[in-house]
Amino acid sequence: MVTKKNVIARIAALSVAAMLAAGLAACSGGGKSGDSGDKAGKDILIGMNSGLVPQFQRYAKEFEKTHKGFKVTVKAVPDAQPDYIQQLVTQGLSKSLPDIIFNYDTLNQTLNANHLLYDIKPWLDEGHDGLKASAFIPAFLDQYKVGKTITGLPVSADTGVVTIHNTLFEKYGVPVPTADWTMDDMYAAAKAITDKSGGKVFGIKTPIGDGSAVFTFYPTLIAYGSNLYDPDTKKFIFANEGGLKAWKELLLPYTEKFGTPYSLATNTTLFESNQDAMGVGSTAGIAGLRAKMTDAWDVLPMPTVNGKSGTGGGSYSLSISAKSDNKEGAYQFMAWFYSTDGGMKTAQPDGVIPPTKEGISDGAWMTEAPAVPPSFVKTIKASVPKAILPNTIPDDVQPKVVPALQTALQQVVLKGESIEKAYTAAQDQLNALLK
Repeated sequence: MVTKKNVIARIAALSVAAMLAAGLAACSGGGKSGDSGDKAGKDILIGMNSGLVPQFQRYAKEFEKTHKGFKVTVKAVPDAQPDYIQQLVTQGLSKSLPDIIFNYDTLNQTLNANHLLYDIKPWLDEGHDGLKASAFIPAFLDQYKVGKTITGLPVSADTGVVTIHNTLFEKYGVPVPTADWTMDDMYAAAKAITDKSGGKVFGIKTPIGDGSAVFTFYPTLIAYGSNLYDPDTKKFIFANEGGLKAWKELLLPYTEKFGTPYSLATNTTLFESNQDAMGVGSTAGIAGLRAKMTDAWDVLPMPTVNGKSGTGGGSYSLSISAKSDNKEGAYQFMAWFYSTDGGMKTAQPDGVIPPTKEGISDGAWMTEAPAVPPSFVKTIKASVPKAILPNTIPDDVQPKVVPALQTALQQVVLKGESIEKAYTAAQDQLNALLK
């Protein structure tokens, strides 16, 4: 159902896009690391996703213990991408951006193209403060490379996982799935919970959501022999024969109504409020659920799709603002945060999966992770090697990919358009933008 609230939200999103094109372009450009000429200031401001604020406040306190005189403040930023971009636009124009910006893989190129991020590659190349690019897992660091620049460092080697509400499975007499399951198994369990609860509980929070989280659908495209963008032909191909099969599979919880409806696509509270029995999310969200869940729950690897890995990967990162007057101080915090005996040691009990080679092989996360969910370590060990990360898309078009896919999804779910027509139109639109 299209409500007035939904229409207003979409209008607001379009307004933000317009602001991004006009407002950010007015911002002055970023610089290369080493050209700021500043000394490390003692006051550092970090803008962080609201769900991660409690964690980063703890990290800030640990940093202050070994860095006397420093004061690190962590403030929440909007969760929704349009709202967050709007805030960055406003702060960028007024030069009030945080020193360290919460960033993530599919947003990086947009922020970098509009001169909000600082290039830290020269510092990494020289091993400034002991931090080197070679220490990071390439697949995850590559998400923050744009041309010859590096504009962020991944916080965690995150993969897609499925949260399982054990109490609801038991209540409705549905067997708890096993780690070797398939997407068909996941959908069957979701349908069973939906039916046995009489629709009071959603069997699953529809994984594709509003279409903005690439890790939830990218592996399925690959499993069906498609992709978002083909670097060989230099064309978008997600509406080819395999792609259309993939979208049909991905949209089943919406089209067959055994998952949450589109009106709840951005609701992040359904699992802990006992309204859905399964949810697809990133490992980055596990710590937040630990603090909220009271019923029994667990986590499983993403199911296989068409006989292939269905596990997506991605990350959020710490980036230094091009507007910061304290880039040195911000970089000192980051150098501490990524050190094995510094921030990584502090963060690993929260379930942070170190994005560094040393952290994966010898990280404390394997022995110090909390007891809940019980299958966390086992699931991560199984998931990280199978994670499928998106390939590179041309910089000038990349920011427009997710909006185009979201529009296609809305055309199918809200307007009843065919999957073939909606996604072919999105593919044609993006290919027309390629130079």
